[in-house]
Amino acid sequence: MWGMRLLICAFGAILMLVGPILAADPSWPKELTFALLSTESAPEVGRRWTPILDQLAKDLGVAIKQVAATDYRGSIEALKFNKAQIGQLGPKGYVEASNNNYANVEPIVQLQHTNGSLGYRSCLIVHADSDLFSPEDIGGKTFAFNDPNSTSGYLVPMTFFLTEMGIEPNEYFSKLTFSGSHEASILAVANKKVDVASTNLPDIQQMTREGKIPRGAVRVIWVSKLIPNDPIVIGKDLPDGLKQAIQQSLITMKTKNPEAFVAGGAWIGGFVKVDDAAYQIIRDLNETAKRLAALK
Repeated sequence: MWGMRLLICAFGAILMLVGPILAADPSWPKELTFALLSTESAPEVGRRWTPILDQLAKDLGVAIKQVAATDYRGSIEALKFNKAQIGQLGPKGYVEASNNNYANVEPIVQLQHTNGSLGYRSCLIVHADSDLFSPEDIGGKTFAFNDPNSTSGYLVPMTFFLTEMGIEPNEYFSKLTFSGSHEASILAVANKKVDVASTNLPDIQQMTREGKIPRGAVRVIWVSKLIPNDPIVIGKDLPDGLKQAIQQSLITMKTKNPEAFVAGGAWIGGFVKVDDAAYQIIRDLNETAKRLAALK
């Protein structure tokens, strides 16, 4: 009797171990590609996401491959042309991808920070020893946005410049550049390559905590209202069962495998369900910025 019970328990344990693989629906693809957002260098982004994607692959029984675009637009295009079927987009990137169903994607979860927050704030930064203390001081200085499809690194500060300050950045600054990423913008200010840059508070905190910039190297001179966190999007053409399985894996991962989030930094502490309505505020900002820019 005891021998039979042990055999049943052992068989049950084996099923638990191989369950995710056996659960994969035959109609699902054998492999999915996840588009990584270029907020940092490709190796750094890959390091943060690999444990999470490994757990997702285990849960689904489907191989997950990473693809890192060189800029934010590249992630949108990868999803549009089915080079990726899942991905992280910034709020502005999602709005661009969803307008007129451009990339045929839908949001299923959004990032939750390690502190539990579902939002973050854009900011303008200067070097700690700069004599600039407010946005009104930065006219004629050198300025860096990070990427035209960034929310906190472009859309939100651009809307602030156009609506609240009533200025055209191309005319207001002596030199205007795009750094390529939040990390690059922060480093450019910390190393005095530019006078002012736009980025966000979590990335400054993360780079300081990880020793990428000295503590107190940069100073914040303006902070925005709260922005909804990045969505994880999936292709609308994926099987419904697979979409649900991906969503379920991500929203339960923090409880099931908290170790998967250790490398995530301040940004990636878990996931919660989300839908398109959460990003209407970004869609409104985007339309406002486009309309005002066209009037200049």
